[in-house]
Amino acid sequence: MARTTTTGSQESVDKFFDAVNEVYDTLLDAVKSSNDRGYRVSRKLIDEVERGQREAIDLTRKFASSPRDISGFYSGAVRSVTDAQGRALELTRQFLDEVTDSGREARDTLKKVIEANRDAGQAAISATRDAVQRTAPAVEQAVNGVRARAAGTARKAAKAVEDNA
Repeated sequence: MARTTTTGSQESVDKFFDAVNEVYDTLLDAVKSSNDRGYRVSRKLIDEVERGQREAIDLTRKFASSPRDISGFYSGAVRSVTDAQGRALELTRQFLDEVTDSGREARDTLKKVIEANRDAGQAAISATRDAVQRTAPAVEQAVNGVRARAAGTARKAAKAVEDNA
């Protein structure tokens, strides 16, 4: 019987630490995911800035090589501005997608953390209950021993008082 209780207690302790570990794993996954998301947005921004810089240099080079070709420069400038607007819209779309994904992941992470904390709380309660059940007989025996000694001492004192009276 005692072995089963000890095993049950150990299982509760294991469940508690597994749940705590799950919380940390969930939070670590969320941080990694957030880091990846930030990297993707940053990388896209850098790529678009590089592309815009190349287009500006190409447009300036075109103007420097043919300053009298106003219509060619104008059409190149319009194309460059249009492309820049498209890139800005694409970057905004990606950013909004990442924000949406971030919100969904935050809800999922919070849900997992709450469930793991609930599991940890239940395991802690179960482990405490098992520990109390295991130690209750020993505590009861000790209390009974103290009471018996106190009663014996009280009887001796009462007898001593009677003998002296």
